[in-house]
Amino acid sequence: MNKNFFKGYDEAVSYILEIPRFSAKNDTNITKEFLSLIGEPKEAVVIHVAGTNGKGSVCAFLNSIYIKKGEKTGLFTSPHLTDIRERIRVDNEMISKEEFLEAAEYIMEKITLMQEKYNEYHPSFFEFLFFMAVRYFTVKKTEVIIYETGLGGRLDATNSIMRKSVSVITEIGFDHMEYLGNDIASIAGEKAGIIMRNVPVVFWDGNEISSSVIKETAKKLGCKAYGVNEKNAADISVHKKNIDFSYKNRYDKSVMFRVRTYALYQVYNAVLALKTLQVLHGEDYIFTDDVKEGIADMKWPGRMDEIAEGIITDGGHNEDGIEAFVASVRQDGCIGKRRLIFSAVNDKQIKKICEILVKSDAFDNIALCELTSGRAMSIKELKKIFEDTLTENNSRIRLTVYEHVGEAFEGEKALLEKNDILYIAGSLYLVGEIREYTGAE
Repeated sequence: MNKNFFKGYDEAVSYILEIPRFSAKNDTNITKEFLSLIGEPKEAVVIHVAGTNGKGSVCAFLNSIYIKKGEKTGLFTSPHLTDIRERIRVDNEMISKEEFLEAAEYIMEKITLMQEKYNEYHPSFFEFLFFMAVRYFTVKKTEVIIYETGLGGRLDATNSIMRKSVSVITEIGFDHMEYLGNDIASIAGEKAGIIMRNVPVVFWDGNEISSSVIKETAKKLGCKAYGVNEKNAADISVHKKNIDFSYKNRYDKSVMFRVRTYALYQVYNAVLALKTLQVLHGEDYIFTDDVKEGIADMKWPGRMDEIAEGIITDGGHNEDGIEAFVASVRQDGCIGKRRLIFSAVNDKQIKKICEILVKSDAFDNIALCELTSGRAMSIKELKKIFEDTLTENNSRIRLTVYEHVGEAFEGEKALLEKNDILYIAGSLYLVGEIREYTGAE
């Protein structure tokens, strides 16, 4: 490399974080052209995951399984909670600061070459990190690569990859509607855009409309489509810290699995991962102990994640995510009071989310606070929406308002009594700020 673009790691991170100020998403063909300039890993198994809810968890389950199987894995996910390096992992270890800097320098060098043809070209924030991940996985010679889409699928930067072994589409619901459309069919169409000709697709078959779109897209592209739903999980037994279940299929009806959480939605995310494994390795694939251990040992921060005794964070941030969050809360066995810290960004359907939380009657107290993110919904607006919803539903839930996340955490934590549980949900940004404030690992 002839030129150093950054003085060090911190300067590289600062530059990347500033990208949204001067660069936007590029045309898909331009993104593909830049990716061809970098070069993709040629031998790896490539798993591409899209969806509205659960895609990060499905990626994490697959990553955990392949690590247990002794395969060298590359994992690209978003967003990060506290450290930008969380997005790029090999064998579940974050890219080091030195390697992050090397990858950033490499991408900058390629940008200068690209600008000889397209004078003002520059990758967007997400594209830059995605390109860094591709480069890093190539250098590390990973054997299995798992890419999580950022937004949508069809126009997502990750969809510029030319090789896929399988596409996976998780539950589809209402989110990012300003970009993806106002109905399930439109959103499903965008997610189904990751389906590649003659490459099998595994999908969550929980909605007739989205399933129809996915199956029709697969048919047009000559792909086999494999749907899974709640019926694929049997013998579900919920415990305080884990859930046992069996994966129902033609070959392994009696094989039991365990997820180390009481979040029921993780059972279904695990089922998607297991089906993906079968599609990649054959329907008669036997789920050996390393697969069971991979499912049981999966850790994905911010998904019904207990960061301290009786304090649980969850990344539910849209209607379906909050519905799933509430369903899990109901199974927590709490014999004390449940308290909730909630905050959100501006692009969410807060009114509907608020109604779900209030009508669930699962919480004794809801505490509101404002995020530091520039996209944060103001505390004034949040308060008004919750007050109106509480009045409309004649709810007895107590509402508390704090100015900052740290203030909310300390205030609610101080009120916890024996057998109480404090939940924190509404935004992954909130989960990240709480984890950073508390130093949670």
